[in-house]
Amino acid sequence: MMNTSGESEREKRGTLRIEGVNTPEQHISKIVAWFRDVMTGKYQKGQQEHGGDLWIKKGALASLEEELIDLPVYYKTAKDQLRQMAADGKSAEDAYVYLYGENP
Repeated sequence: MMNTSGESEREKRGTLRIEGVNTPEQHISKIVAWFRDVMTGKYQKGQQEHGGDLWIKKGALASLEEELIDLPVYYKTAKDQLRQMAADGKSAEDAYVYLYGENP
């Protein structure tokens, strides 16, 4: 959408830049590396907490169902929290710390 000065709404708002990402290949590479790291950590934590050997445990689909049910609850809650923080004038850093429980 163009405004009266000929700028698109995106140009008017400014463009967000992510450090080290200038191409689609760099973007997907960062995503894959992040996912590998967080999945590995989560998997190892789950192995310790639940006795290991997930590949031979019974009840995998029941566990999956529980996680799927939790997903929209967490998503909607975080979305509402973020909306409220924006309405309250909180900074992006405040929101990050609140939603993730750690500094960016």
